[in-house]
Amino acid sequence: MTGRVLHFFPTPVIFDEPQGTDELNRELEASILEQRRRDPGLTLSNRNGWQSKRDFPQWAGEAGRRIVDHATRLASEHTAHGPNRPPPSWNVDTWANVSESGGFNMSHIHGGTFWSAVYYVRAGEGEGGQLVLHDPRMPALRMHAPALRFKDAGPDVRTEIQPKSGLMVLFPAWLLHSVEPWQGEGHRISIA
Repeated sequence: MTGRVLHFFPTPVIFDEPQGTDELNRELEASILEQRRRDPGLTLSNRNGWQSKRDFPQWAGEAGRRIVDHATRLASEHTAHGPNRPPPSWNVDTWANVSESGGFNMSHIHGGTFWSAVYYVRAGEGEGGQLVLHDPRMPALRMHAPALRFKDAGPDVRTEIQPKSGLMVLFPAWLLHSVEPWQGEGHRISIA
């Protein structure tokens, strides 16, 4: 007996690596580190690191505009809208992160938002620092059958995404996510 498998209630996660990121990342890194020098930033879910205010497009220059435009194009390509309706016009709330060794982000969501995105300017050398996407069905899966899982349905509980310089990841903003502690030399830089 085989049966037909349909996956309902999916959680889309989009991976993309824009072309020509070496020069782009050098420009982004320079502007982000300069902004960190000028502004103390915010402490929200981040620990042992710096997060800019949500004004990234105002100080990030042409390189910043390019990466924001790329993220919004990806969001538009992966968003359905009703017939006879124009594509969505996105309001973008963007910031930069610089994590030192031991830096991490506590679990959080982005309320009032449709898509969340992260772009890795500098992944850095070292261990850890994975982006963790937490299964939105938890703890319901473990309450009823903790030893069972659905065949070929992808990960449950959580999945870890290894950062890579030049990688962009988009996911629903309601999806609980966190960043594992990163241990390395120098710093890790991302744009959210």
